[in-house]
Amino acid sequence: MLLRKAQCIREFALVAMKKTALHCFLVLLLAQWLPAQVNMNSVLLETNPFLCQPGVVNKSPSKGVSFAYSLNPDYKMLSPDAEKPTKVRRNERYESRLKVPVLYHPQLKIMMGLDYTLERYHFLNIDPDNYPLFEHLNETDLKNAGISANFFHPINHKYYTSLRLSANWQGDFNGFISMDDRYAVYRITALIGVKKRDDLEYGAGLLLNKGFRGNSIVPFGFYNQTFNDYWGVEAVLPTSIKFRYNFSESRLAMFGTEFTSQNYALNVMVPGQTTNQTKDALYHFRRASIDVVGTFYQRLSGWTWLQFKAGYAFDNNSDARDLLSNLNHRLKPSGSVIGMVSFFISPPKQCVDKPVTQVPANL
Repeated sequence: MLLRKAQCIREFALVAMKKTALHCFLVLLLAQWLPAQVNMNSVLLETNPFLCQPGVVNKSPSKGVSFAYSLNPDYKMLSPDAEKPTKVRRNERYESRLKVPVLYHPQLKIMMGLDYTLERYHFLNIDPDNYPLFEHLNETDLKNAGISANFFHPINHKYYTSLRLSANWQGDFNGFISMDDRYAVYRITALIGVKKRDDLEYGAGLLLNKGFRGNSIVPFGFYNQTFNDYWGVEAVLPTSIKFRYNFSESRLAMFGTEFTSQNYALNVMVPGQTTNQTKDALYHFRRASIDVVGTFYQRLSGWTWLQFKAGYAFDNNSDARDLLSNLNHRLKPSGSVIGMVSFFISPPKQCVDKPVTQVPANL
């Protein structure tokens, strides 16, 4: 009996020793393996050279907060009922934009954006006097209020992706903003970029547009390259291509072409209708142009900049859609001089690596 107990105790001790030895071996193995994993993660997550940052050296500055005034003076537009065009003394636009970072992680950056535009047309001697659209446009406040969310994700040292979600309300609504769907334009922009070198990046994407003028899917590409200390090119195809000349870190100029457009949903009072029937007299107004422009940037201080733009605008199928009569009218605005001045704030490169979502604007 005592002999059997002794044998049981010995077997139990042997099993316990084997388990203890196995546990010690696993602990030692984990102790060697875990630091290696932590070090690898720190390389992947915390060391910026291993993660792609968009943009090229000497690129034009991004805008965190901006205020702009644009002027388009002395041109003509043709109404469908007129034999001769009507003169526009000027149309002017006031723009303000704000971008705020809400998440700044090495592998995910999120920025929220707000923008607000107020535009006015000033006509001279509307012909014919009873054409309802021009009568309504004359000195009416046309508004564009928007909100956006921008997501940027670097895949590795060479590739990155970006997504932009935006909603705008564009029209002659009363008050500061109206979220009525008849003014709404919703957009989704997705792209993939390739940062081949610090002086070269390119990529492609899709823009999905759902709004009061219809739905569309627009493919686009972008290409940025710095050739040397002075010259470079920045392009978002098919809407913009500009060459860049850097005088210094605080001064640069750009020249090239760009597509611009403004779209508004309007409630037009048609002659003979009463006020409570104006909702049925809906127009969709679109002014679009291809602009040949030159732009000059001057830094005022570390964060503040001035921007001046001047050029010439060529009409690109501007029209007005009369929803009541289901007719589409070509407005045929004449070519005209354009100008813009802007004050904006841009964080210096040493303060923050800027995520940039490049999209074809105003499609």
